[in-house]
Amino acid sequence: MWNSVCVYMFLCLVGAIGPGSSETSIPAKRYTVNLDLPEQSRFHDLAVLYIPEMQNLLSVFKKMVPGFVLDIVAAIGPEVDKHFRAPYAGEMIGIAAATGIDVGDVVLANLFYELTAYKNSPTKACTSIVAEALNGTIYHGRNMDYDFTDALRNLTVVIDYQQGGKTVYTGTTFVGMVGMLSAQRPYRYTITLDERDQGGWWENLVEALVEGTGGVTSILIRDTVTGDYTFEAAVGKLAYSPLIAPCYFIVGGTTSGQGVVITRDRVSAVDLWYLNALGGQWFLVETNYDHWTTPPPDDDRRDPAIKAMNATGRANINAPALFSVLSIPPVMNNGTTYTVTMSAEVPELFFTWVRYP
Repeated sequence: MWNSVCVYMFLCLVGAIGPGSSETSIPAKRYTVNLDLPEQSRFHDLAVLYIPEMQNLLSVFKKMVPGFVLDIVAAIGPEVDKHFRAPYAGEMIGIAAATGIDVGDVVLANLFYELTAYKNSPTKACTSIVAEALNGTIYHGRNMDYDFTDALRNLTVVIDYQQGGKTVYTGTTFVGMVGMLSAQRPYRYTITLDERDQGGWWENLVEALVEGTGGVTSILIRDTVTGDYTFEAAVGKLAYSPLIAPCYFIVGGTTSGQGVVITRDRVSAVDLWYLNALGGQWFLVETNYDHWTTPPPDDDRRDPAIKAMNATGRANINAPALFSVLSIPPVMNNGTTYTVTMSAEVPELFFTWVRYP
């Protein structure tokens, strides 16, 4: 079992990667959000620290989004509570008030996945791996890959969400977002999101801003770690809640066999792919392509990751080994913004490094 000494050695190990190679890994800054505060006050102290960085990200993102989309999003601002339920509407309003950024722009920041996850999108997001060690411990790791990486790196933080002074759940996110793309409910489950590009971006836009029939992926993840669900119930919530944009949810649990890749369309899951260590499937690798298809030669991160996992072996898998797999090229690449390793069974292993390949 991991203890404080093991965790310290782990940090020293991964922190030493930078000087000995051509890349640098910096631990992401870690903050606390007090859920006992009113919704509009929760993110105030964090948001005011990152105003220039948030403004820079919005400037970059707006260059990618058509003007009429910006007009629609701007119109949502004054009516954000009609489009987002509590506590998320109030939290977005609070971020806007703390930073002086328009509420519509805060909404835009929270929709950046939905507005970039479309067929033939130039953005590709992530490699996620969930693995079962010989003792049954489930380890979960991911690389967050995206465009405009410099802007995102500057906003990457870990947040411990607390009630009554105790951490209820933890997530890695970008300042300005009220949801998260990597999350952990201690002693229950871990979740990551990988991009799945299907359909046209205008379909995502219609779902998000006009019909209002789908949910925001990052907010669904936060919803899931907010609830004290069983592993099976969490998988069901992620698999069958309507979404604005297709995606992959990768989920890890706390006991043998509790690992799954959920392939999603907007309505529900189209496939659930589970760990089966007894059958030889002791790890799952998901990038941005359906696992039953062949990834394109110009973006094959899957096969190098599988090769590295097999070379590592089930007997040797742990958080440092998973970090090493996620550090080999092209699994790590110029688009890699951050790396997370975690295990719901051992919550103190939740670490995030900002990557500079």
